[in-house]
Amino acid sequence: MEATQRTQRIRQRAVAKVSLTRMQTFIKTGDRKLHEIQVRIDKLPNIFNKFESAQSELELSDDTDHSIDRQQFEDQYFAVKAKFNELLHPVVNPHTSRQSSPCSSLSEHSNQSPRSQSSGTHKIANNCIANL
Repeated sequence: MEATQRTQRIRQRAVAKVSLTRMQTFIKTGDRKLHEIQVRIDKLPNIFNKFESAQSELELSDDTDHSIDRQQFEDQYFAVKAKFNELLHPVVNPHTSRQSSPCSSLSEHSNQSPRSQSSGTHKIANNCIANL
């Protein structure tokens, strides 16, 4: 691989890393609105594909070991994706004590019809995320 191509792939990989770090920063400091979280999680595969493309080209045509870069990116990527999924689909532990907050009552909608349950649970999850 030519030096200019190598430099370009390293830059492409860096752009993907920066994009992923912005997603992680959003999780830590952002205004967590349900629809914005959904839009951002939908963007994650594109970031992964950009990194993967540049990383694979480097690994296939360069004698340098790039496995650490791949591992660090994948660890960060999966952590970010998991956190977004947690925010979109909060898990209610039935073994914890029930509080009067709407966030703790997500499972209380299990006696409703599937249509009203989905709507009610979605509204509660939306409020819980907004309050994070």
